[in-house]
Amino acid sequence: MKWFNFTNPLFIIKIVVYCMIGVMALQTFLVQVLNREVYQAKTKTTVTRTKNIYAERGQIMDRNGVVFADNLRDSVKVEDYSRLFVQGKIASKLIGVVGKDGKGSEGLELIFDERLRGSEGFRVGSYADVIKFGGREIYGHSKKVADAEPGKNLVLTIDRNMQEIVEKELKAGVAEFKAKSASAVVVDPYSGEILAMASYPAFGKNDIVGMSFEPGSTFKVITASAALENGVVSPDSVFANEGKCWKWSEKSEKICDTHIYGDMNMTEAMVQSSNVVYGKIADKIGAEKLYLMARNFGFGMKTSNSFYGEETGKLFQPYELTRDDRTLKTMGFGHSVSVTPIQMTMAYSAVANGGKLMEPKIVKEWRDSKGNLVEKNESVEIRRVISEKTAAEIRGMLSHVVNDSNGTAKKVRSKKIPDVIFGGKTGTAEKFNQETHKYDRTHQVASFIGLAPVENARYVCMVLVDDPQTAQKHGGNTAGPIFRRIMEDIYYHPELSPASYNLAIVNPKGNCEADFVGMKADAAKALADSRNCKVQFEGEGNRVISERKDRSDSLGITLMLGEMVAGKMPNLKGLSLKDALEIAGNIRMNVEYTGKGRVVAQSPKANEELRKGQICKLTLKEKG
Repeated sequence: MKWFNFTNPLFIIKIVVYCMIGVMALQTFLVQVLNREVYQAKTKTTVTRTKNIYAERGQIMDRNGVVFADNLRDSVKVEDYSRLFVQGKIASKLIGVVGKDGKGSEGLELIFDERLRGSEGFRVGSYADVIKFGGREIYGHSKKVADAEPGKNLVLTIDRNMQEIVEKELKAGVAEFKAKSASAVVVDPYSGEILAMASYPAFGKNDIVGMSFEPGSTFKVITASAALENGVVSPDSVFANEGKCWKWSEKSEKICDTHIYGDMNMTEAMVQSSNVVYGKIADKIGAEKLYLMARNFGFGMKTSNSFYGEETGKLFQPYELTRDDRTLKTMGFGHSVSVTPIQMTMAYSAVANGGKLMEPKIVKEWRDSKGNLVEKNESVEIRRVISEKTAAEIRGMLSHVVNDSNGTAKKVRSKKIPDVIFGGKTGTAEKFNQETHKYDRTHQVASFIGLAPVENARYVCMVLVDDPQTAQKHGGNTAGPIFRRIMEDIYYHPELSPASYNLAIVNPKGNCEADFVGMKADAAKALADSRNCKVQFEGEGNRVISERKDRSDSLGITLMLGEMVAGKMPNLKGLSLKDALEIAGNIRMNVEYTGKGRVVAQSPKANEELRKGQICKLTLKEKG
C-alpha cells in the first residue's frame, strides 16, 4: 500500500505524467480519428496560399512625355510598389496621391484610378514554418495562375515647363500681395486643352476647378455678349451719367461705382468697370435672355467629368432673377451668381476663339505599358454661344481694358514683351464659403482673366488671388500682374514661346540679332548688311519664313525663303525642329513631333488648306 502513499513526492509526479499521457492520447484520437477530415483541410490551408501579384501602375506624364508620377519598386518584395514624384513638387497636388492599398486617393490618381491601376494577377504558393514564422514561401513549389496586367499610362495636356512657371509666379504673388492663396489656369482656347493648373499653397482635390465664387466684374463679358447678340444695346449706345450711384426708385437699394465717370458707352463702361452701366444693360436685356446666355456659356453646370469635386456654381432661373427689382441688375456686374474658375476660363476661351464653347480637356491620350497609343482624347466643341462678330467686339473691349490709359488693368501691359498685346478683364468679389454655403462679405477674391495675345490668342489664363492684404486689393493690381509675369515667363521660355522673336529674346545680343522672319528677301539682306551680319539664303520665294543661326555671329546666319500664306500649310521638310516650330508659331499652329533631327514627314502636307485649331504633326530623323 506504500505505492498509494500520497505524501510521497514521486507518487504525485507519476500521477501527473500519466494524466498528461492520457490527455495527449485523447487529443490524438480526436484529431486523427473523429475529426480527421476537418484537420486535414485546415492543415492544407496553412501551407498552401493564394497571393496577389500587384499590377504595375501606369505612369502619369505631361503632353511631351515628361514623367510626373512613376513606380518605385521594392527590390525585396517584388509585388509591392510605391509612387514616386519624378518632378518633385511640380504638379504634385494636381497629380494626387496613391494610398497604401495601391488605390488613388486624391487628384488625377483618384479620378483615373481604375485605368491607372490595371488588373492584379495571383499565384498559389507553398509555405514552410507557418506556425513559427507565419510562413516562408517555397518559390520552387509556387505556381503563377494569372499574370498581372499593367495599368495604362496617362498623358496629360499639361506642359511641365508651363506648370513650373505658373507655380513659381503664384508663390511669388502670394508673398507680394500677402494673400491667403492664389490659383491659376492656362488654356488653349481653340482645343480646350489645359496647359497648366495650380494653386499656392497647394490645395487637394483640384480646388482650382471646384471652388465656387462670385465672379464680380469678369462676368460683365457675359452681360455684354447677351446685349450684343440680342441687339439690345449697340457698342456706341451712351448711358447718361448717374453720378457715383444709381437709385432707380425711392425704395431701391442703390448700385454704386468707385468713381463718378460721366456719360459712357458699353466699351467705356467695360474699361472703367462701371457697375451702374452694366446694371442698366442687364435690366434692358431682361431675365430670360441673360439667363439663357449665361447657361449657354456653361454656367450652372459642370464643365467636364475629369475634375474631382467640381461644383456647378449657382445660376438663378429667370423667375428668381425677377423676384425683386434688384437681383437681375446685380447679376449684370457679376453679383447674384456663383461660378467656378474653369467655367470662367472656358467662357473667355469662347470669346478668344470666335464664339465656340469648348470642353476643358486635361487628358491628351492613353498609352499602354510599351508606349503604344491606346486612346486619343479629341477636342470637343460643345456649342457656338456667340457669333464671330460679337466675339470680335468683346475682344476689342478687353483690349481697351488693358491698353487704355484709364483702364482697370493698366498693370497688365508688359514692357518686356511690348509686341504682345494683351486683353482681359479684372474682377473683385466676395468668396463663397463651402461650409456655410453663403457668401463671405468680409473677404475678397481678386481676379483677372486675360487673352495672350488678345487677337489670335494662344493662351487664355485666369488668375485668382484669395484675400490679398496689400493696400491695393483690386484684381488689376494683384491678379493682373501675376498674369503678366506668367505670360512674360512663357514668352521668354525657349521651349514654350509661340512667337518667332523668342530667339532674339533668349539668345545673347549680336550683329545678327534681329527678327528677319516675315521680311522680304531684299529688306532682310539690307538689314543684315547694315549690322555687318553675314547672311545667305536657301529655298525659293520672296519672304523669309525661318532663320537658322550658326554657332556664332562670325559665321553669319542662314535665312530660309518661301511663301508665307496663313491659309495654307508651309513645307517644313528638311528643317530643324526649331525652325519648324518657329514657322508653325507664325501661323498659330500647335505642333506634335516624334524623333530627332530634321523633318522628314509632316501632316498637314505642304500647301494643304488650314483650319483653326489644327495640329501640325512632324516626324524627325537624324542623317545617316
